[in-house]
Formats: sequence, structure tokens, C-alpha cells
Amino acid sequence: MPQLHPHVRAVMQEMQTDDPVAAVRAKARALMGQFLEYFPGEPPFDVEALASFRGLKPSQDSPRHSPDSEIAPENGQVVLRVNRDRPLVRQRFSIGHEVGHTLFPEFQLAVRCRKASDRDWADPSDQLESLCDVAASEFLFPSPWFEGELRRVGVSATGVGELAARFSASPEATIRRLVDVEQEPLAAMFCSWKLKPTEIRRVSADRHQSRMFEDPGGTPTPKLRVDYSIANEEFRVKCCAHLPRDKSLPSDGPLLDAATTQEPHDGFMWLDLGSVAGKFRVHAIPIFTEGDRVGPNGAVSVAVLIRPT
Repeated sequence: MPQLHPHVRAVMQEMQTDDPVAAVRAKARALMGQFLEYFPGEPPFDVEALASFRGLKPSQDSPRHSPDSEIAPENGQVVLRVNRDRPLVRQRFSIGHEVGHTLFPEFQLAVRCRKASDRDWADPSDQLESLCDVAASEFLFPSPWFEGELRRVGVSATGVGELAARFSASPEATIRRLVDVEQEPLAAMFCSWKLKPTEIRRVSADRHQSRMFEDPGGTPTPKLRVDYSIANEEFRVKCCAHLPRDKSLPSDGPLLDAATTQEPHDGFMWLDLGSVAGKFRVHAIPIFTEGDRVGPNGAVSVAVLIRPT
């Protein structure tokens, strides 16, 4: 196991567990319990009120070190800066993430800013970032409300949309929480239309040198490929422990339907996941797509939940 950040170890010791995720989850739930004693109600809860409850002062300034959000010491206080140009659901998660930083020691001594992607658990600073996302998930999808709603709607593509609307969250955050609490084997792959790394290098080289002969293969076509994936322990034990990044997925069936219609679709598909191949039940959900990531014929990015049959 990689060396843990000292602030992570401190929370583990405080919560008396050797599991850093369980430690942060327990501390976040305890904070929600304290918050609800003063602000009872039903979700979605006001995460800005939760931030104030933790002593974070809202600022009208935009983040200076992050595209999403940050907290920073200022004039003896800790200010919260949020990019208000982001969609509201993304702002809510970002605020929850910053509140997560307050669960760790010395949060008020330096700028803490949300890092959106490319995290490495071997990097101690990235450990804090990942665990703040765990805390944000607890704040946005608190127990037992989320589990109750999940039992009501079930695991499905349309169910993800219902859950996201119920808790005022993005489909991506909702999917991550769903995988986290589901008891049956479940994984999620977040996919976009792109070239594989070797094709990217080839296209880049072609742009910087003139070619003497026409390429008989032509320009490569983007395919739906895995950006990153998550899986619960049940899926890792029953199916596979690793879902390869950049692996292409079949551009047909529910995945293509969701990408081209921008509507959720359920179905069955044969998937080759590298270490395992077989028929899976799939739930494909279209997700926000930057303009330069749009696929052929305007197809958008897709998150796909997969369950073994």
C-alpha cells in the first residue's frame, strides 16, 4: 500500500479504522448528523449552508487555482471560492468536496483546490483529493435517503436520471454513489469518443510533417473508449479487478442509442473487458460532453453501468 498522507492517517486514527475510505465516510456521516440537528429536512440539502456550518466564508471571487472550487486562508478566515459558471449540480459537488477538506487537520493553513482528474493514489496530495470526493458523495447522497430511493427506482438507466434529479446531482456523481452502495456486482465505465493513444500519436506526427505518399488507411475514426472506470468489490471478485483504460467498446446497441439520442437506454451486450469477456446487462446514460469530444454524427459521451448476467 502506498504511503498515506499524514492528515489521512490522522483521520484514520481518530475514527479508529485502518481503512482511509471508511474513516472519511464515517466522519462525513457524523458531520451530516450534526448539521441535521440544526437544519433538519429532506435532501437535497443546502451544501452552502453546510459549508458555512464548517466555518467556510463564501466569496464572490472566482477560484484562482482551480477550474471548479477552492478554499483559502484570507484575513484570518477560510474563504470558499466557486466557479459560478459551472452547472449547478457541478457546483454542489465542488462545494461538498471543499467541505470534505475541513474533515482533515490544518485545512485552514493553505489553499486547497479541487483537482478534477488524473489522480494517482500513490501521490499523497491526490489521496486527499480522492477522499474529499468520498465526503462530497456522503453530503449529496446521504444515508439512508439514497439507499431508500435506490430501492424504489432500481438499477437502470432511467433510474440514474431519477436519482440525479432527486438529489440535485450530476449523472456522473450519481453513478459513482450507486456503484458504491450497490450490494450486487456492478461497475461503471465513463466513455468518450476518441482515438486510441497510438492513433493520436500518428495523427500528431502527420500534422508536423508532409507525407510523400497518401496514407492508404485514411484518417482514423474516433471510437467510444473508456476514460476511466470504477467497480464495487463484488464485481472485482466475480468478474475482473481491472477495466482497461482507452479500451474501445462496441459502437452499437444501447451504447450507440444513448450517445446518438441523448436518452438513457438499457439492454444486453457482449463485452470484451480484457481479462474477461461475456454477456452483460448494460445501462447506458448520456453525459455532458465538451464540444471537442463529440463523436461521429454528434454522438455524445456515455457512462455505462454493467452487470454480469
